[in-house]
Amino acid sequence: MNMEYFSKDGIFPLGDYDYVPTAQTKTEYPEVVDLGYQVDADLLYKEFVAMKKPSKDHYYLQMSKKFTEDKTKVMKNFEDLGFLTDNYGGYDMKRAGAYTKQVMDDLPVELFRKHYTMAEAGWESKLHSDHQTFDTHGFRLVIPVNVDAHIKYKHNHYRLQRGGMYFWNIVREHAGWNPLNEQRIIIMAQMNTDRLINHGTILDPINIL
Repeated sequence: MNMEYFSKDGIFPLGDYDYVPTAQTKTEYPEVVDLGYQVDADLLYKEFVAMKKPSKDHYYLQMSKKFTEDKTKVMKNFEDLGFLTDNYGGYDMKRAGAYTKQVMDDLPVELFRKHYTMAEAGWESKLHSDHQTFDTHGFRLVIPVNVDAHIKYKHNHYRLQRGGMYFWNIVREHAGWNPLNEQRIIIMAQMNTDRLINHGTILDPINIL
């Protein structure tokens, strides 16, 4: 287990870069919440495949240039947690398709740090917490694009259905996880308020193994 924080900016210390001021109304939040939105996952995936992707400098390497702490130390910790270039990567959403951008823009919350992440078959990170508070980081929004997504917590694990829209709590200890035999693509972003979480439905944990 790795619970090390480099600063108030957490394990991925971006400070004010690509940040929107965030409103928090509670002190505790569930592990996973279904936000009650359904989108066309086939079209999201089609636009992802068609998107022009950079040949190098994926999202996490691009963002590392903005770290408020030593880049080498931060990326080493990231790798120690299981986020390696051969099993985990991402792209920003600057080149995303029209429908994908519409999905994100039409929500009644403001989003920041929007990106795709790709986790290879069988990947699993170590248990960790990304940061200690929501008010300086926002609330994690997740949309599974090509397959259902999975996440583990200390005592529970969850399956998030493709095309749904969810909050998952990255302040609580959790592990990224792809138990499937194919690559998992999800859209991730930070919400600037807990509005959708407070009106969503707490997701029940499942057992699939």
